[in-house]
Amino acid sequence: MQETTQGITRNTVDIGNGVQLYYEEKGSGQPVIFVHGIWASCRFFNKQIPWFGERYRAIALDMRGHGRSSMTLYGQTVPTYASDLRAFIKALGLKDVIIVGWSMGSFVLWNYYELFGDENIRAAVDIAESPTDFRSDDFATGFITFEEIYEWFFQVQTNRNELMKGVVSMMFKHPLSDDDFQWMYDEMTRAPELVAAAIFFDQSVRDYHHVIKGFPIPTLLCFGADERLQKLEAARWIEKAMVNARLEVFEESGHCPFFEEPERFNNLVNAFIQDLPLSKLEK
Repeated sequence: MQETTQGITRNTVDIGNGVQLYYEEKGSGQPVIFVHGIWASCRFFNKQIPWFGERYRAIALDMRGHGRSSMTLYGQTVPTYASDLRAFIKALGLKDVIIVGWSMGSFVLWNYYELFGDENIRAAVDIAESPTDFRSDDFATGFITFEEIYEWFFQVQTNRNELMKGVVSMMFKHPLSDDDFQWMYDEMTRAPELVAAAIFFDQSVRDYHHVIKGFPIPTLLCFGADERLQKLEAARWIEKAMVNARLEVFEESGHCPFFEEPERFNNLVNAFIQDLPLSKLEK
């Protein structure tokens, strides 16, 4: 199904077991993979792929159960997504990849590291994700309690369309245009309710504190100052817990600084990449 328009190639790749992953890419050279958050898709990075594609091999994919990838009724877990990401990297023959994970996308990266170490990973960007979403006595900065997880799980299966209208709105500091709101809503309601509910529950109870402590991969942290889902306190904890991390706060953004402040975001990530030590392939 490969097609190319305005320099962006759209394609699917078979990663085995009947799973097809959709992706969009532009450019060549250093691979930079953008991994979306829960219920979203690669289309959320429409302000990144054209820009980074002029400088790198910029790739954004849809995880299984999202966007235009396979809507399997199995494997809707973060560890499975991490294995899918590894299979995707291998299928495209990529090396020394930079992973830009937004929200759940960072969970996928951290689970990848837990399973496979730093295999083929050169650096990372964490956009607006804490070590866990689950709020408990041990981690008070999580955004959702078990009772709230149950309520959202119920709403996803019985009143998903209304729930998603609220979710889209709460991700941004500034109101979206009608056109942007509509395409985001459409993307976030593509999956069957059963699939959407399954990954929501799984990712909501994941905890990556043990992975983040001593995490050695160079990481840029990008958090919005007006974040309603994650707290800056958690971002500052990550910055201290990792071996090599730096936090950048976006004053005019909520959960999506790459969309609300794309110029600053793109330039900061580009500078981060340029400042990295030489990769194994460059030495």
